[in-house]
Amino acid sequence: MTETQYRLADGSPRYGIRRNAAPSRKVSSLPGNAGDIGREAARLSLDHLEAAINHRLSSAWADQEDPLLVEFRNEHPEELKAARALVHEHLGSNRSWLRKAQAVRDRRLTSLARRRKASGHAAAAFVLRLVLIAGLLLPSIILVANGAPLLNLVLTGVISLGAAYGAGHAITEWARVPVMPHIRPGWLKELRSDIVDAALLAIVQEKNVQEKNDVDSRTADAAVRGWKHLRFAATTVDILHDGPVI
Repeated sequence: MTETQYRLADGSPRYGIRRNAAPSRKVSSLPGNAGDIGREAARLSLDHLEAAINHRLSSAWADQEDPLLVEFRNEHPEELKAARALVHEHLGSNRSWLRKAQAVRDRRLTSLARRRKASGHAAAAFVLRLVLIAGLLLPSIILVANGAPLLNLVLTGVISLGAAYGAGHAITEWARVPVMPHIRPGWLKELRSDIVDAALLAIVQEKNVQEKNDVDSRTADAAVRGWKHLRFAATTVDILHDGPVI
């Protein structure tokens, strides 16, 4: 087969995976106002937050505060207060934000839950967990009933905890249940700060339009950098959940 025969009219290979067969997805342009930023942040799931945190931790720009951004916040205390209030209006406290993000994740996994229920895996996993709980409690109950020494109870408890940890993971793996993302409070606080910074920039820019002033481009880039990275991570997660592009 010649090179001409091997190639299609558009120049792509005739055989094999063509990753450009579907239209490429790109992160949309940034929201035009602070309210849009808050509403979009409220639609993020736990999977989005986990991916954004991991992406942020691996990014050199996030290792320390940008002096331009610190100065920008200090120059606009009233706008910063307004940005924090607006973000709080949409997200609530960090605990409330996590509950909203979990609800978004649960809705995304609805079809998966239906498949596991239809296959019988969900019911079987529930029964296995009940058996596991009963099996782990039984030794302690027997020891207490026979008046065993406290040390024996402690050792039994430690062994039971280890068995529960290992068996619980095994049941989860067998049931093919996606592992719940683990979001650390300190890292979530950093994501929230990125959202507030973007909202602050939007508020200041809207005010500056009326006063015919411009925010320095380097400062603007610093203020919106974290929000852009968060949205990039969330978009990537959505692409993975929608399936491979082939």
